[in-house]
Amino acid sequence: MAFPAQNNPIKDGLNSRLNQIESNLSEASRLLNDAESGLNSLDASIGGLAGRLSAVRGRGYAAMGHLDATIRILTEKWTALGPGVRQSLANAVGPLNGQINGAQAEARTLREMIAVDNFGVAEGMAAQLESKSASIRSSASREATQATAPVRDLTAALGAVERDLKLAETTVDLFGQAAFPMQQQESPVLAVEGKMMEGEKSHGVLYFTNHRFVFEGQKEVVLEKHFLIVTKKRIERVVEIERPVGAVRQISKGRVGLLAGTGVFVEFKPEVGLPVTPFDVKAWEADVITRFFRYITGGEADRDIAATHGVANPAPPTIKLARCTACGAPHSGEIYQGQASVQCEYCGASVAIT
Repeated sequence: MAFPAQNNPIKDGLNSRLNQIESNLSEASRLLNDAESGLNSLDASIGGLAGRLSAVRGRGYAAMGHLDATIRILTEKWTALGPGVRQSLANAVGPLNGQINGAQAEARTLREMIAVDNFGVAEGMAAQLESKSASIRSSASREATQATAPVRDLTAALGAVERDLKLAETTVDLFGQAAFPMQQQESPVLAVEGKMMEGEKSHGVLYFTNHRFVFEGQKEVVLEKHFLIVTKKRIERVVEIERPVGAVRQISKGRVGLLAGTGVFVEFKPEVGLPVTPFDVKAWEADVITRFFRYITGGEADRDIAATHGVANPAPPTIKLARCTACGAPHSGEIYQGQASVQCEYCGASVAIT
């Protein structure tokens, strides 16, 4: 019958020290590789920004005018800084990789000494390698940090640009699926998937243009059944809320249900006759919606859209409607920001706002 070998505290201690040595060297290598990968990723990301922006502009997205200037500035800064940063990192990586490879070879020899119980030699090697590996890890951290310091702000700025560019890309994708038509001089600004927490609690999309707020719900329509099994169906898109953006009094972030969590509450002006309506969206999307609502109602969206279309200094919108063009009666109700037409309260005609 075989008995297990007793633990050797000296051997166990040396193996533990060796593990820490190898961990230091692996961490040093990772720090250098991460720095190189970060620069490659930065180069690819910044290099692709102009093409991505051109694609969404080509699909009719004219809002967020800051993207054009910011992307140009980021590209110019990277062009100026990139070569120097790459060279600085390369100058540090070469010698440090040589030190890491040498120390790793010594660590393999140390493992062999421990395996054959040559503890006297192993103790001396372990003491030297502990100090060397810690120094290499410290040097790798310092050199990677110093080499990439000039582009740290650039990396942070890139994150903000990519966030807004992704919002624009998602918005044009969702507007491309919408069933409702766009009005004259109307432009997409934001689209977010969500769930209306009133009535049938429809899943759908919240759409914001420079003129309107629209919620379009999505419903499954069964086309064919075989016994009790649905064999054919389609998604039907139905506009459940459509109002001029000026008819919305405010949009606030809050908890919309016990299970739903964070969302937004859309509050309409009293004369609109609609209740406060909660929508379930992700927490970060709730922040985006409130931000873009201020962007639209403050007039900045219209200014950006006009500038993108080549109008340098758009005049603030003026409402010239005074009387119904069908019966001549005066219009007494409020005309909201983004409203395209009104219904005459006397003859019922639809009158375009000019």
